[in-house]
Amino acid sequence: MIEFKKAKVKKIEKTEQYLQEVYLEIDHPCKSAYNYIQMTGLVKPGDVVLANTTACTLNLGTGGYHYIMANFSASTCKEPLGQGHGMKLKYTPNQINVLFSEEQDSPLHKKFYNKLALKGKLVFIGELHSMIVPLCSHIKYSSENKRIACIITDHGALPVWLSKNIRLLKSKGLLDTVISIGNAFGGDYESVNIYTALQLAANILDMDAIIITMGPGILGTGTPFGFSGLELGFYLDFCYNKGAQALYIPRISFRDNRSRHYGISHHFINIFKELVTRPVPIVLPDMDRNKNRYVIKQLKDSGLLSKHPIAFRNGKKIIYSLSKYGLNPTTMGRGFDDDPEFFYALGAVVEYVLMKV
Repeated sequence: MIEFKKAKVKKIEKTEQYLQEVYLEIDHPCKSAYNYIQMTGLVKPGDVVLANTTACTLNLGTGGYHYIMANFSASTCKEPLGQGHGMKLKYTPNQINVLFSEEQDSPLHKKFYNKLALKGKLVFIGELHSMIVPLCSHIKYSSENKRIACIITDHGALPVWLSKNIRLLKSKGLLDTVISIGNAFGGDYESVNIYTALQLAANILDMDAIIITMGPGILGTGTPFGFSGLELGFYLDFCYNKGAQALYIPRISFRDNRSRHYGISHHFINIFKELVTRPVPIVLPDMDRNKNRYVIKQLKDSGLLSKHPIAFRNGKKIIYSLSKYGLNPTTMGRGFDDDPEFFYALGAVVEYVLMKV
């Protein structure tokens, strides 16, 4: 069941193009809420609204903010419907129309009759949304002329508008375009699925590098395969079979207290062990001797050393790219100084394909 409460908008904390942060008078310990303007229209102080309070009541990682479902003070939503006859979140009370890039009303429609060609294209696949900032910065640092697209899948936050990382990257010119697929929405372009999103990024927009990830707020259950990023293993195989230079970013941490994510994450190991059907390079960063041994033992014990080639790259140059662009990203609340190997892994993957070392 959805938990919802009636509330009054007390203050507008921030209004951006697609998103408002508001402070509510509400019978709930959490008083902050997000309002998606293209879904519920602009709200103003004094408006009476209906807020979805479920995540905050359950104290989930996706909590911290309520979500405005309706504005009782507006008889109708006056925001234009916009173009497109495709629906996302379809058959739910929140269904929203979008213009799919491949639908008949799109000026790009005819271009999708050509087959997907990924030969030579760089594809980086990462399971955490927090990977996108250091990844984009290091790609641009390594090759400034590279044009980058990010494909956001629907296994994290669905509205792209929620992502502070994407807003930051676009404001600094480090991310050129965003494509949302499945039930994710709010990108610069909308696509039905991964195939047409790759067509759009690689063949129609002619991007040089493509990042496939999901929005913030991914799900993990502690079981071997019950996590949001599982689909990415299938995408890796698919991109490789289409001729892409596709690499999966290892999720490495020696500061995560959960044993399943200590060293190289069990998510990475299970995807490569069970889903990836062909040899794909596993690129690791240079770490101290004990940490290198720990990760190699994990890969050996899981049988991956005999299945996939292993390559090492320094990875530490990523600190220069973050410094150049004035970025201080975090992952799971930990910054570069707290969890350096996480960031070195991102640097190593980029250096494997873009830097001569």
